[in-house]
Amino acid sequence: MELDARGPQWGAPLIPSSRQPTLSAALGRSRVAGLDAVRAGAVLLVLLDHSELTPLWDIAIIDGGLGVEMFFVLSGFLITWLLLGENEHHGHIGLISFYRHRVARLMPALFAYVGTGLLLLLVQDKPVPWGAVVSSALYVINYYQAFTGAETHYLAHCWSLAIEEQFYLLWPLILIVLLRRHEPLVRVLALTIGALWLLKAVLILDSGASDAYVYRALETRTDQLAIGCMLAAMLKSFFWREWFENLARQRWLLWTLGGLLLLSTLLLRHSMIEKYLIGYTLEPLLVALILPLVILEAQRSSWLAQLLNAQPLILIGQVSYGIYLYHPLVMHPVRRIVETWSGSATLGISTSILAVIGMAYLSFRFFEQPLRQKLRGH
Repeated sequence: MELDARGPQWGAPLIPSSRQPTLSAALGRSRVAGLDAVRAGAVLLVLLDHSELTPLWDIAIIDGGLGVEMFFVLSGFLITWLLLGENEHHGHIGLISFYRHRVARLMPALFAYVGTGLLLLLVQDKPVPWGAVVSSALYVINYYQAFTGAETHYLAHCWSLAIEEQFYLLWPLILIVLLRRHEPLVRVLALTIGALWLLKAVLILDSGASDAYVYRALETRTDQLAIGCMLAAMLKSFFWREWFENLARQRWLLWTLGGLLLLSTLLLRHSMIEKYLIGYTLEPLLVALILPLVILEAQRSSWLAQLLNAQPLILIGQVSYGIYLYHPLVMHPVRRIVETWSGSATLGISTSILAVIGMAYLSFRFFEQPLRQKLRGH
C-alpha cells in the first residue's frame, strides 16, 4: 500500500533516557522514526493472512484486515500532516504538486503490475478478468468488487489501493475548503467520523448491504482514514502533543493498547455487526492512539526503540507498497515451487515472503525511484 510520506528518518540517533523525547522534535524531521516499523508490521500481517496458513497458525492472531486498517490510519495521518505543514509554511496547499507526487509514487508500479499479470494470463491462454483490469487501472475496483463480488485473481487486493487513491483525490480539496473557512478541523473530523459510523450502521442494519460492499466502499472505510486525519490535526496543537507525551510516560500503556488491538481482531470477526460496527470502529482508534506512542518510543534508548529502528524493518516499511502490490504474483508461485521441492510448508511460506520483499526492493530501487524522479522533473 502507498504510504510514502517522506516519513521516518533512517538511522536517527536514539535520544538518551535522561532526555524526554518530544513529538515536536520527532514530527519536525523529514522522516519520522518508528513509522516504517508500523508499515512493516502492517504489510507482514497482510502477507501472513494471505499465505494460506495451516489451521495451527490460524490459532494465532494473524489478520490482514488489521494490516489494511493500519495502512489507512497511517495514510490519513501522514498526508494530512504534510498538507497542514505545507499550508503553514506557504500559506496554501499546492494541488498540482501534490497530485504529481501521488501519480509518480503510485501509478507506474500499479500499471506495471496490471500489465504484467495481464500478459501472463494471455500467454498462458487463461481467462482475463477484464472488468477488474479496467477498474484497477481507473482506481475504482473497490466499487467494481462491491457490486460484482470479490473474485479471486491477481487484482483482488487492489480495492484498498483504489480507496487510498480516491482519498488522495478528494481530501486535499476538502481540506482547502475547511482551512479557507477557518473550520475547527478536529471538531469537523470528529463529527464526520461519527456520521460515517452512523452510515455504516444504517447500511448494515437497515439496508442489508452486502459484506463485499461494506468491506470495500470508500464511504465505509473513510472513517479509518479520517481518524488518521484527525490525529494529524490534533498533533498540530501543543495541548495534544503534551497530552500524548504524558501518556507515553506510562510505559505499560503501549503494550496494553497493542494487546487490546490484537484481542479485538481475534474476537470481533464473527458477524458483520461485530466486525464493522465494533471491531472496525475500535481498531482504528487504537491504532491512532498507538502511533504517537510508537513515535515517542522510537526516540528512546530502549530495546523496543532498537527494534523499531532496525534496518530490516525500515527496509520492509520503505518498500511496503511494492510488497503489497506484487505479492499475489510472486508469493503463491514461489511457495508452491519451494514446497514441492522441500515438502515443507513453513519453508515455502518464509521463502515466498522473502521473495516478495526482494521483488519489491528491486522494483523500488531500479524502476519506481528512477521513474518517479523523471515524472517529478528531478
